[in-house]
Amino acid sequence: MQKEINQVVDTADGLVFMGLSYPPEDIGAAVGSLYRLAPGSKAGDPAVPILNTNDALRVLWASPAGQLWVGSADGHVATTAATGWAAPGGDLDYEVMNGGPAWTVSTLPRDSVKGLVPNITAIWGSGDSDVHVGTRGGHLYHWNGKAWTQTRAGDGSADQTIRTIRGHAGDDVYAVGAVDTLLHFDGQQWRHLPIPGTPGPGETLGGIALLPERAVMLCASGEGGRLLHGSAAGFTEFGRYPLPLNDVAVLGDRLLFAIWNGVAELVGRDVQVVKDNFKTAGAFEGRGRVFFTEPAAPRMQFIVHDPANAATPWTRSKF
Repeated sequence: MQKEINQVVDTADGLVFMGLSYPPEDIGAAVGSLYRLAPGSKAGDPAVPILNTNDALRVLWASPAGQLWVGSADGHVATTAATGWAAPGGDLDYEVMNGGPAWTVSTLPRDSVKGLVPNITAIWGSGDSDVHVGTRGGHLYHWNGKAWTQTRAGDGSADQTIRTIRGHAGDDVYAVGAVDTLLHFDGQQWRHLPIPGTPGPGETLGGIALLPERAVMLCASGEGGRLLHGSAAGFTEFGRYPLPLNDVAVLGDRLLFAIWNGVAELVGRDVQVVKDNFKTAGAFEGRGRVFFTEPAAPRMQFIVHDPANAATPWTRSKF
């Protein structure tokens, strides 16, 4: 079985990550589980499983209040927040382990284009009553604390799949994804934003860095990489690079990128490689540190960059 960690969140109750297990070359059959590391854990400390499920989990997010949210390829959204949803039932099993929190589950409406069950690919919100979900095919849904509504209909193709959702506030949210998918939500509706310049070969927008004064930096990957800087008022091309910029994380005043063959950092207008002795798939902001997930391997593992740890600012944790 192949194993990988695809999402990491750093909460007051400890580090929580989603692990996927699947047969080689068949990630569509992946089974997701949640694990937790206690606050203050160090490299080598064991992770405790807190959720085992038969749901096809794909994404994990922690709200500002520290509640956990997950989304599945089968159109389910589950959370530890108080939402009024029902506990898992029927054939759906959410087994809480080792003192983990209890879960309730909801099912998104079928998409309005093809009537299919949404395959969830991204989740983010400003709070537990303001949550956005993106899917394969470019559809977007919103939870307002009372009900789910579909707020955008994509064309249903993989070319519009939502990869990342992030925002400064409930009225300033971005969603990016495959090909030319760059969207902004103003609190009422989603609007497509023009992408400046000519996209590079195979370009896909993947990471969103939230900057001061409601600006954002978007990173793109393909045969090379590209950065776009701006806001809902418009974007400009910041730079093009020979590296695929798969994901981005903010660490203080630094921008760090997962570039597949290591980690790069923005220095002025240049992107410079700072680590090249491991592979990276995703970058996730923590509390004064950044977590870089690694591609599938026989065991789950991730890299932690913690500049406060002067002796070993880069460490790998294996599970």
